[in-house]
Amino acid sequence: MNIKVFKGFEDLYLEKVEETNSWYYAQWTPCSEAYEVPDFKNNYPGTRLYFIKYPSGEVFEPVKQEKNVFLERPVYGQNEDSFGMIRYDFNNEVIQALLVKPECESVKVLTEVPFSKGGDMVNVRLITSPFALVKHDVHGDAVDFLWPEEMHLQLEENENLQFQEDGKLYTSKWIEEPDYREEIIIRSKENGSILERSPGYFRRMPDGSLWKMTR
Repeated sequence: MNIKVFKGFEDLYLEKVEETNSWYYAQWTPCSEAYEVPDFKNNYPGTRLYFIKYPSGEVFEPVKQEKNVFLERPVYGQNEDSFGMIRYDFNNEVIQALLVKPECESVKVLTEVPFSKGGDMVNVRLITSPFALVKHDVHGDAVDFLWPEEMHLQLEENENLQFQEDGKLYTSKWIEEPDYREEIIIRSKENGSILERSPGYFRRMPDGSLWKMTR
């Protein structure tokens, strides 16, 4: 049996990055979400985030730890063949969307928006592909695009935006009554109108294909 030993990882949990078979990540942070950082009274030690390549086991840390800076979990973009990551800088009160290539230690700032655009910073995330910075309003069943364009999209109850592709927005919706079920909704990116609705759910696979699970 081939056993790889990763020193300093005893307290870190290794997680697979969705939509790729080659990359894992490990995140160290004393809090789980960015909105909790102010509780540290300007003394948050900073997030450490490692990329681990499979099967070689190489470890990369392209975005270094900084005091009062929270790093969100990475998102893999099929179209860009790169990772997107949100960086919350509480020193300068800005949210940055980063494009990261771990093996090259390449880090590019895609956009920078003030904290005021992120509101309470709950449910701010990057979707793919291409990358877009959005904020979900779970209680209001809506999503606001913050970058690369600003747009407000009203959704149906219990509907969540998953990703975009070729000018279309792919969402999932769950319904409880009379029996629990899920729906796939495809909307126009231009105006949010519904183009298609069908029962079931979908998964994006590492080769870029979309698997639709239905009756």
